[in-house]
Amino acid sequence: MGLKIIGGTYYEECLDPLDRKLAGSGLRAACALANKGIEIDFLSFISQKDKELAETICNSFGINGQFIISEETITFSYKHPLSLPTPYGIIENREFSDKREENLLFYGLKEANIKTESNYVVYDPQNGINFRDTGSKANHLALILNKKESQLISKLTDETDLELIGKSIIASENAEVVVIKNGSHGALVIEPNSINYVPIFKTTTIWPIGSGDIFSAAFALKWMIERLPAKDAALYASKSTADYCETRVLPIPVNAVERKPLEKLIKQKRIYLAGPFFDMGQRWFINECRNILLEFDNNVFSPLHDSGFGTPESIAPQNIDAIEKSDLIFAILNGKDPGTLFEIGFARALNKRAVIFYENVSQEDLFMLVGTGCECFSDFSTAIYSASW
Repeated sequence: MGLKIIGGTYYEECLDPLDRKLAGSGLRAACALANKGIEIDFLSFISQKDKELAETICNSFGINGQFIISEETITFSYKHPLSLPTPYGIIENREFSDKREENLLFYGLKEANIKTESNYVVYDPQNGINFRDTGSKANHLALILNKKESQLISKLTDETDLELIGKSIIASENAEVVVIKNGSHGALVIEPNSINYVPIFKTTTIWPIGSGDIFSAAFALKWMIERLPAKDAALYASKSTADYCETRVLPIPVNAVERKPLEKLIKQKRIYLAGPFFDMGQRWFINECRNILLEFDNNVFSPLHDSGFGTPESIAPQNIDAIEKSDLIFAILNGKDPGTLFEIGFARALNKRAVIFYENVSQEDLFMLVGTGCECFSDFSTAIYSASW
C-alpha cells in the first residue's frame, strides 16, 4: 500500500539555540514515515538551487520526491523554538491540481493551493485554510489541528470548549475525525459519536519545531494505512511526537517507546514568574515568557506586569503573597540577580516547585539550587514545558 504526501519543503532557522536545516512539514513527514514498508510519493516546491539537496534527502530515506520549481525556497525564522516563525522569501500564490490518490497526507502550503481528490485524507492545514476551501475532496477525512487552528477554521475564535469546536468542524467539513491538540493539556479525538482524550508523554528534553508535523504523520500511518481506530492512532502519534521531541531522530520508530503518560490537568496552574527586568532586553524576555506560559493555559503572576514599580515596602509584600498563592515558581536566572534568588529560596522554603531557566550561570553557582530540589534547565522550551506539565 502506498502513501502520497503533499507538503512544504522549507528552510527552518532558529536563533537560540542556533539551528538551520532544510525540512518543512512535508519533507519532515516523508522522512518520518520512511522504512515502514510502504511506498511514499512526496510532492512539494523547491527552488532550483536547493532541488539537489532536497532530492538527496529523499533518496537517502527511500522517498519518491517530485519537486515543482519555485522562484525561491521559503525560510521560516524562529527567535526560539516556541516563538511564532517569520517567513522570508518570495511567497507565490499558485494553483495546482493533483491526480486521485488512495491515501493522502496533506499539509497546507504557504506558496500554493493544491486541489486533489482522494479516498482517505489526513489534512493538517498549517496555513489556516480549511479543507473544503482548498477545493479538494475526500471519502474519509481526518483533520489534525492545534487549538488556534481549530478556533480559526470553526470561526469560533472566542470559544474555549474544544469539544464544541470539534463537533462544529465535523459538521462543516464533513469529516470523520477531528483531532485538536492542546499543548501540555494533551489532545481530543472527536468523532461523530465519541470523544476521547489522548495524553502527552514526558520527555527529558523538548524540541518543539516540527512536532505537529510528526503527530500528523504518525496518525496518518496508523489511521489511514493500518486502519486503526482514531483514538489508537492518536495515542501512537502522541508517543511518536514525544520520541521526536526528545531525540529529533527520523524515521520515527515502528513501535513508539513506552512512556508514562502525564496526568490530565484539571485546573490552571498558578505560576509565579520571577526574573530581573532592569533593562529592555530583560523586560522583553519576561514578557515573552509570560505570553508563552499564558498560551499554555497557565495563570501567571508577573511582578513586572502585576506589581509594577514602587517602593520596596509596597512591592515586596505583593510578591510574597503571590508566591504563597502559587503552585510553582518559574524563574529566569541570567546572572545572579539577588531578588530572583530570594524568590526562589522563599518558594522552596514553602515547598513550592521551582523550575529555573538559566543562562550565564556556572554549575558551581547552581549547587544549592539543584541540591534543594530546583528543576534547572538551560533549554528554554524544556523549561516552559516542564513548568506547564
